Amino acid sequence: MTTSLSRWQIGTTIAILVLSIVSTLLGLFRSGHYRDHPDFLTALYMQDLTILAVGVPVLALGLWLAARGSLRGYVIWLGALAYMTYMWATFAFSVAWNEFFLGYVVLFGLSLFALISGFAGIDEDRVYREVHGRVSPVVYSGFLWVIAFGLALLWLGDLVPPLIEGTSPTIVDELGEQATVSHAIDLAVVVPALAIAGYWLWQRRPWGYVVGGVVLLLGALLTPSITGMTVVLVLEGEITVSVWVIVFTMLPLVIAAALAISYLLAFGGKISPQPTGGIQATDEPDP
Repeated sequence: MTTSLSRWQIGTTIAILVLSIVSTLLGLFRSGHYRDHPDFLTALYMQDLTILAVGVPVLALGLWLAARGSLRGYVIWLGALAYMTYMWATFAFSVAWNEFFLGYVVLFGLSLFALISGFAGIDEDRVYREVHGRVSPVVYSGFLWVIAFGLALLWLGDLVPPLIEGTSPTIVDELGEQATVSHAIDLAVVVPALAIAGYWLWQRRPWGYVVGGVVLLLGALLTPSITGMTVVLVLEGEITVSVWVIVFTMLPLVIAAALAISYLLAFGGKISPQPTGGIQATDEPDP
């Protein structure tokens, strides 16, 4: 069967799936695999569980649909790769040294470059034609801006006061230096991506519909992981989690998941294969 993905993209995605399964099973079942702060282990176990139960199946589904020519599947594939890039970057930069360290590095690298190649191969005009008029650019751009601003405010609220006072953030005192890795990734990558996607959507640019959809899918896939970690940490009472942080963290994720579903439902066509692995539109319905 011909596909809309290159052999490199398919092979790389399969490698990500296999290595992700190996990594998560090691983390969940290998005694002493993690050598991190005891209070940080809960977060690692929850991340392993959600990658295995959510990330791997969604990436596999996106790969299967995209390989059959589904534009919706291609976007799901991109969203799942964004999730894998985020999660494995977190592992590579925050997990204490263990025997699978190079595996985290490989997973992060493969996910990142597969994601870049996926963006390079997508027909943004086709995505625009599929979803424009079926999703509200005002609602979507407004939501993306609110989340970008709120996430920046939330993390800067953790980091700026201690910098001014010459102390350490509370989360660092409780979980160790690696606890601010998510702050760094979110502030350096996620917040700008949200803001730019919102701006492009507001202007009705095709790339706004692509990037906006992918970051919404990223938020939707992160929802189970962050929800699980928040619940466990609150129940254990090991770290300080304010009601404000819980509400502002969870509510946007739930809305993002709802908007991501609405976004995916707006698609209805196939992408036909090209020799270079790119995509172009056809009028056939999704499988």
